[in-house]
Order: sequence, then C-alpha cells, then structure tokens
Amino acid sequence: FLENSSNKKKSELLNLKILIEEQMAYFDVLCTKKRINLEKNLEDFEYKIVKDDFIRLFNNLFSNAIKYNKVGGNINISLKDGTFIIGDSGIGIAKNKIKDIYTRYFRATKEQGGFGLGLNIVNQICKSYDIKIDVSSQENQGTTFILTFK
Repeated sequence: FLENSSNKKKSELLNLKILIEEQMAYFDVLCTKKRINLEKNLEDFEYKIVKDDFIRLFNNLFSNAIKYNKVGGNINISLKDGTFIIGDSGIGIAKNKIKDIYTRYFRATKEQGGFGLGLNIVNQICKSYDIKIDVSSQENQGTTFILTFK
C-alpha cells in the first residue's frame, strides 16, 4: 500500500470481526511470550474494503500494541457500532510527537526496531476508505487508536 497499488483489488463486503479474530491468532505466540492480557469485545460488523488493506491496517496497529507494550501489559480490542478501538498499556507516545506519527519514516521512539512505515500505511488506508482515525496517548500509560468506519 506504500505507493498506489497498481494491482487494484476489488473492495468487498467483509465481516471485520471474523478478519480480526483470524489475524489475532497469528500473534498468539508474541502475546504469550510477553504475557499480554488480551481483552476483546467484538461485534459482527460488515464493511466494504479490500481484504488485504484491512489486514494490513489491523496487523500494523495490533503488532505495535504488542511491540510497544510492557511485559504483562494489556491490550483491549473493541469493534462496536462501526467503531474499532485498540488500546494498549505500553510506553505511549510523547504529546509533542503525536502529530508526526503518520509521517513516513517517523519513529516516536528508539525503543524497538521498525522503519516508521506502519502508521503511515495505516493512515493511507484510512484516508482511501474515508475511515476517521484518532489517537490518544500518554507516556508510560499506553496508546489508544480509534477508527470510525463511515
């Protein structure tokens, strides 16, 4: 999704709850290794989107929630009334850096590996589907992303 996808795939009506549960299974080992407590509250919700785009969007947000979390931390995932929320109890993002988190190659921390591409990709996908994205974060408290599907 970095540049305009030349292989235009067709959007389809997908049940995001099923996709989220399928993708979460791939991260089980990482969650277990970090002893992360996962709480989820997912309702069936259908949205017209290219499957790979949603998977990329979710996986970026979920892997960040694991990567920047503390051992024994929490991740809460909710899909309700057309709103997807993913919150973690991780290192958080400094207030003065929040405005830059979607900038390509920007990294708010030196703490973990990464190229600063994930949130840029998330932002591009949200823009292309008119999904509203909000973030709130406090250093050493955690970060929450809220995606509102229109």
